[in-house]
Amino acid sequence: MAVAVIFPKLDEAMTSGKIVRWLKNEGDHVEKGEVILEIESEKTSFELEAEASGILSNITAREGDEVPIGTAIAYILQPGEKAPEAKTPVKAEAKEEKSKPTARTEAPEAAPAAKEVKASPLARNIAKEHGVDLSLVTGTGPGGRITKEDVLNFVEAGGAAAAPAPQKAPAVAEAETVPLSTMRDVIARRMIESFQTPHFYLTVEVDAQELQRTRQLLLPVIEARTGVRLTLTDLLIKIAARALERNPALNCSYANGSLKRFKYIDIGLVTSVEGGLMVPVIKDANNKSVAEIAQARAELVQKARERTLSKEEMTGSTFTISNMGMYDIDQFSAIIQPPEAAILAVAKVAEKVVARNGEMVIRPMINLTLSIDHRILDGALGAQFLRTMKGYIEDPVSLVL
Repeated sequence: MAVAVIFPKLDEAMTSGKIVRWLKNEGDHVEKGEVILEIESEKTSFELEAEASGILSNITAREGDEVPIGTAIAYILQPGEKAPEAKTPVKAEAKEEKSKPTARTEAPEAAPAAKEVKASPLARNIAKEHGVDLSLVTGTGPGGRITKEDVLNFVEAGGAAAAPAPQKAPAVAEAETVPLSTMRDVIARRMIESFQTPHFYLTVEVDAQELQRTRQLLLPVIEARTGVRLTLTDLLIKIAARALERNPALNCSYANGSLKRFKYIDIGLVTSVEGGLMVPVIKDANNKSVAEIAQARAELVQKARERTLSKEEMTGSTFTISNMGMYDIDQFSAIIQPPEAAILAVAKVAEKVVARNGEMVIRPMINLTLSIDHRILDGALGAQFLRTMKGYIEDPVSLVL
C-alpha cells in the first residue's frame, strides 16, 4: 500500500515550512524509521523519518521549496506499486531574482571648447601665483593680449580666483536587499498576527534581595548535583509555575471564540539564537524541582542554539517567560506568543534607593511586566498573578511551605 510522505506541522501556529534537503533520492529503498528528509520551520530544523519501508517515489517538492503543512511531498511504494495521482503538485516557492546592482555609467557631456586666452608669459606666472582665472581678465595689449599690468590691476580690484576644478562626487553604495530567512520571515508574520491581539500590560517592581540570596545558597548544591549553574531564570520559572497553580485563570488560551483552560503547566522560555528567537518548553514545570528545571533549561537552550530541538520540545507551552535582564534592560513589554494568553517580561536586577521601615536603603530591584490577552483576561486577574509572583520572589522560602 502506498504511504504518503506528509509535510508535518511542527507547532500550533505553523502553516508551512521549507525543504532543506532530501537525504534519499527518488528510487532509493528506505527503511521504516530512517531519516529521509530535513525540513525547516521558523523555529528549528527537523529530520523527517520514513513511516514505512519501500521505494521512495513521486517526489513533488524540491530543496528550497516552501510547502504547506499536510501536503503529500512523496510516496513510499512497494515494488510494482503506483502512487495515487496527485491533485495539485507542490510548486516551488517563487523566488524573486535579486539583480545585482551595477555601476551606473553615463557618457560624459562633451566639454565646450575652451576659449583661447592670449597672455604674456609673465602675466601667466602672476595669474598662477594669485590664483587668477585669466579668462576673466580683460587684455589691453595688442590684439587683446593680457599683460602683467592687466593681471595686477585685476588682483588689486579684488578679482575672483580661478574656480576650483569640480570634484567628482564620491560613489554612494546602493542599498543591499537581503531576503529574510525562513525563521525571520515567519517571526515577522507571527508577530503581526499576535499584535492584533488586544494586549493589556501590568508592571510591578519587586525586591530581589531574598531571591539573589536563595540563588547563592542553592548554586553550589545544584551545580554539584547536576553540573548546571543555577540562574535567576530557573528560580523565576519555578516561581511562575507555582503562581500559575494559585492563579489558574492565566493558564489558558483563546481559540475560535472559546476559552481553553489547561490542566498542565508547560512554560516556554524565549531564547535568542542566530537569526531570531526560539521558545523551548519546560514541561510540567510546576512538578519539577529547581534542580530539574535548571537542568532542563540548560539542555533546551543548548539545543535551541544548535537548532536540534524536537517537535515536542518546542510546542505546547501554556505560559511564556522572556528575560532580558542580561542585556541591561530596565523594563520592557513582551508580545504574547499565540495561542497563549499571557507572557511575563523580566528586566535586569538593579540597585535602587527604596524606603524600608521608614528608612532609605539600597536594595536590588527588578521590574516584571505581564502582557495579557484582554479578550479573555482582565487586569484584576493579571494583578493577582503578579502579586503572587512578588510574594514568592520576596520570600522564596514560601515555595516549600
